[in-house]
Amino acid sequence: MQFLVLGPLKLMDDEKPIALGGDRRRATLGLLLLNANREVATSKLLEGLWDTEETPPTARKILQNAVRGLRVMFAEHAHGDTRAPALLTCTHGYQLRVDPEQVDMYRFHRLAQAGRAELAAGRPEIAAATLREVLALWRGQALADLVETGHSWAELTALQHARLDVMEDYYEAELANGRHQAVLGELEAMVEAEPLRERACHQLMLAMYRSGRQADALAVYRKARLRLAEQFGLEPGRELRLLQHSILVHDPAIAAPTRPTPAVVLARPARAPREQPFLRPDRSIPPQPAVGAPGTVSAVLIRADFGADTRVTDVGEALERTATTVREEVERLGGVVAGSTGSVTLALFRPAGRSAEITDLAAERAIRAAIALRRRICFDVPDGERPALRVAVSTGGIPIRPGEKYLEPLPVNGALLVDCESLLQVAEDTEIVACERTRRLTGSAIRYGREGGLRPRWTVEGRCHDRSNKTETFDREPELNVLSSLLERVRRRARPHLVLVLGTPGIGKTPLLAAFERRVANAATVRLDPGGPAITPNVAKLAEHRPLVLFVDDLHLADNAVLELVEDLLDLPEPMPLLVVAAARPELFRRRPGWGDGQRHASRMTLEPLTSDPVVDAPEGRELPRPRHAPGRTRTRPLVRGTRFAARSGVLEPGCPPPLQG
Repeated sequence: MQFLVLGPLKLMDDEKPIALGGDRRRATLGLLLLNANREVATSKLLEGLWDTEETPPTARKILQNAVRGLRVMFAEHAHGDTRAPALLTCTHGYQLRVDPEQVDMYRFHRLAQAGRAELAAGRPEIAAATLREVLALWRGQALADLVETGHSWAELTALQHARLDVMEDYYEAELANGRHQAVLGELEAMVEAEPLRERACHQLMLAMYRSGRQADALAVYRKARLRLAEQFGLEPGRELRLLQHSILVHDPAIAAPTRPTPAVVLARPARAPREQPFLRPDRSIPPQPAVGAPGTVSAVLIRADFGADTRVTDVGEALERTATTVREEVERLGGVVAGSTGSVTLALFRPAGRSAEITDLAAERAIRAAIALRRRICFDVPDGERPALRVAVSTGGIPIRPGEKYLEPLPVNGALLVDCESLLQVAEDTEIVACERTRRLTGSAIRYGREGGLRPRWTVEGRCHDRSNKTETFDREPELNVLSSLLERVRRRARPHLVLVLGTPGIGKTPLLAAFERRVANAATVRLDPGGPAITPNVAKLAEHRPLVLFVDDLHLADNAVLELVEDLLDLPEPMPLLVVAAARPELFRRRPGWGDGQRHASRMTLEPLTSDPVVDAPEGRELPRPRHAPGRTRTRPLVRGTRFAARSGVLEPGCPPPLQG
């Protein structure tokens, strides 16, 4: 004897249906089957058969008659079966004792658990086959005939949710098998029927993205978000937001698998670095960090919306102009546009080295780019034609394993993007909102205001002119002035020039490059990563309208291909306003003694330890004697073409040309 509840209620005897009688008897059997092998109180049975207000005075008698009829039916079809069901009278009600294998609902639960175990074990093919068999047990809505007559029980709702859970498990397994096209239609139907199930929305978005329907996938997210906000005042869950950002930036982690793999996980795979060096607008972390050591990246999320109150007639063209402006400002300050869709653009700024100074600089470049965008998009356009602009900047770490580089095109984890989107949601028109970490990193260079109210946030007010590190800037002022002079010379003559900053470890090469990069104005800045990999930008295009400053730190760590690349940049066939500022330790010349020889436009700056003279008040009417040479300094002489210039804390040899020797 088999009891079927996953559809209209049926009782089968050797594949022959058994007549169940009237509605009360069927409803009594259905409720007892949903609670098989458990005592069901008489009061619950009466509640399940009638609404409280409609319960007749003879309800108990009707229930007893239904139980008696079921017992007679079981006895007629027992046929000596050792597993014959029994309807027992208990202290407070009744219990239907039955073998679980005789009830399709219990087979459903058992096989569903087995399928989930296969999926968790990383065997999606077996899991999909098992779960497909599980779902085949269903013949429609559970106890559909009783539901049609008005019966609605909590057990039925729980069973329906269990079915939806198994369907999602099945889709998960098929997506892991790369069969996104096969389940796409079923997923669309499920999300249409159950729009508040975020896991199904997640799977539908993933299937659409893998089927080349990126816009449709993002539309599913927008609908889910709008529905949650309107009905419950909620935002989508973390996993759904992570997937939306991954779609925006084409994260390779969500691409369709080429072979059966475990369930989809939003994680970044490792990739072997390329051997050839390339120019890049920013720089990846140094190789071989400790396991789990974080890299740092600043993400900038820009949203520009043209509302109905603007005088813009062609919104598409206006968005295209805005996207071009965003790309120009981001690349000018050494960032990279990682993704763009509609009115939203994501830009990334990565540090160029290990030091905290360089990390601060990456975050500062991100804020400077946001300020420049606000000026160009909001204030440099006619009234009525500007969009509503909101910008969010967030800085976070990325776990990197030994030998692993930042991956292209998105060296950032989803959590950072979720934080960035959360900031964007609280930003108002023309506001630049920054996370707490970004504010701490850039507090000495950027002025912030604290907005209170229901949505407290840090907003960018502008750049500081009095930085907190005045001592360092003043101490290296001669070197910074020389670098600024060479940049102006490059600007006027449109001729490449190399400045090699030499010094022992800890002497201040990296801070000097960082300070000069902050000082650079009206010029594009680019970082060269000696270790690669990266995509080579068009150098000629970057220097087409303004000078280009190429920064190279730790040049002594570069391989020969990188060193040759730098030399080639100084010998371009066409005139170009390019200033290369490289920092290295003296061991560079022990490995390549002749590096840089023969370059027509090259200089060397050797940093020496900083010293400070004590301040002594002279007696009235007398002048303090001047030391001929203070310890740790060099004497200063005028800068003459072809001669050595000795700065207060360094030596510069402008070339006509001097040899670059170790």
